[in-house]
Amino acid sequence: MASSSSVLYEDQLQCSICLDVFTDPVSTPCGHNFCKMCLKKCWDTSPYCQCPMCKEDFPKRPELRVNTFISELAAQFKKSVQVKSSSIADPLLSNIKKILCDSCTEEKLEALKSCLHCGVSLCSTHLLFHKTTAKFKRHKLIDPVENLEDYICQKHERPLELFCRDDQMCVCQFCTEGDHKTHNTVPIEKESVVKKRQLGETQAAVQQMIKNRLKKIEEVKESVKLNKMSTEKEKAESMEVFRALMHCIERSQAELLKVMEEKQKAAERQAEEFIKELEKEITELKRRNTELKQLSHTEDHLHLLQIFPSLRSPLPTKDWTDITINSHLSLETLRTQLQESLNEEMEKFPENKLKNIEQHAGAWAFTDDIL
Repeated sequence: MASSSSVLYEDQLQCSICLDVFTDPVSTPCGHNFCKMCLKKCWDTSPYCQCPMCKEDFPKRPELRVNTFISELAAQFKKSVQVKSSSIADPLLSNIKKILCDSCTEEKLEALKSCLHCGVSLCSTHLLFHKTTAKFKRHKLIDPVENLEDYICQKHERPLELFCRDDQMCVCQFCTEGDHKTHNTVPIEKESVVKKRQLGETQAAVQQMIKNRLKKIEEVKESVKLNKMSTEKEKAESMEVFRALMHCIERSQAELLKVMEEKQKAAERQAEEFIKELEKEITELKRRNTELKQLSHTEDHLHLLQIFPSLRSPLPTKDWTDITINSHLSLETLRTQLQESLNEEMEKFPENKLKNIEQHAGAWAFTDDIL
């Protein structure tokens, strides 16, 4: 088994068909890699010639050539795994607890076999009786195990040689004469073959699940890639829309400010003219006021009577009661013109772009803030 630091490296060198490290790796035109024999069998058993990973169809069956670069990487990886496995296996073997002979009285020798009938583990010397004596030859021997009691029926102290399919448990010969008398029992070796076949089916299903998930990972990655490309395209197009709108708004803003400044200057010029005219009338009124003041103190009665009519006549002044300077600039017309300009600009863009603008930019609210 590869170390944790090489797990990713192993996945990169793994065939998605056999789920093992590449053997004679070949590359398809779409860029995916497989074992040469795996891909050949896949195409030989299918009416279509397509990539097992991305399902891209090939009108003509591609010529498969071994990818020497990937092949060398796979070979180096297998060699490194073998070295690591051997270096790990040695200390593990040395740490395995040895099973000792139960019959040795002095120095305990290592057991070679365990007898299920006798319930003991035996070395080569004490095992000799089981090989030469007819009575012991019928005993069932297995490789030495530490937990020998697990292989023996605790009720009858007989070897567990049968499997009860009704109760799904291992039993001895005596059990079939009692509680399991009417049950379907078979030798454990036969049931082991069945269970191994079931394990194989389960393993195949697990491998298919792994394969499907690897394929799904590729699909998700491809989906993310396409989504990113679409997003970048949308971003670029949206930026163009906003730039055009901002240019339109800036141009309209400049025109609005220009009109406002012109109106302000016109109001200032009008005010200056009014002030000059008012100052002129004030001068005339002051002169008349001085004349009236002087005459009110005169003792020359004849002169008073002679000029009285002229001083009583009204001066040529203007009625300023309803004359004002309009301090409020009416921008309704300018607002309407700006709105029309923006509407014309918006009509140049696709409907989906306009929805994005209304949702994310608040173009009209922004326009109202400016005005």
